[in-house]
Amino acid sequence: LLFSFPFHSSPLRGNSPIVCERCGEVCRGEVVRVKNTHFHVHCFTCQVCGCDLVHSGFFHHSGEYICTEDYQRLYGTQCDSCDQYITGEVVSALGRTYHPHCFVCSVYFLDSSPSCVCVCVCVCFCVPTLQQLSDHIHFENGCVSIFL
Repeated sequence: LLFSFPFHSSPLRGNSPIVCERCGEVCRGEVVRVKNTHFHVHCFTCQVCGCDLVHSGFFHHSGEYICTEDYQRLYGTQCDSCDQYITGEVVSALGRTYHPHCFVCSVYFLDSSPSCVCVCVCVCFCVPTLQQLSDHIHFENGCVSIFL
């Protein structure tokens, strides 16, 4: 929220003037108010890269005001398929995180539906055992089954 006070006067909070949260100086002129804190326009900057936060989105994390780009880089979740940061809904499967549109069948690359099941089984077979199992391996509709 951006508002302006005459340059010669400063806003009052109770009986005391409002001071900038960042620099501690009395606020005059245009002031940014975030919840119950106030900033000079030039003081309301990203605490990581220093960019202007007045005209962009920002996050408040651990007492710091951080621009969207730095917040995502430091604290965001990247999609395991496209490597872009995820905002909004996520799909988590087998310790990985995806955008809903990036979570697709690994064989047919079709959109996964709620009936899609992710299975991860890590089994090692020596070559002779695998050759013995070859009669028991069945592949159908993108699924591998071993019937023992």
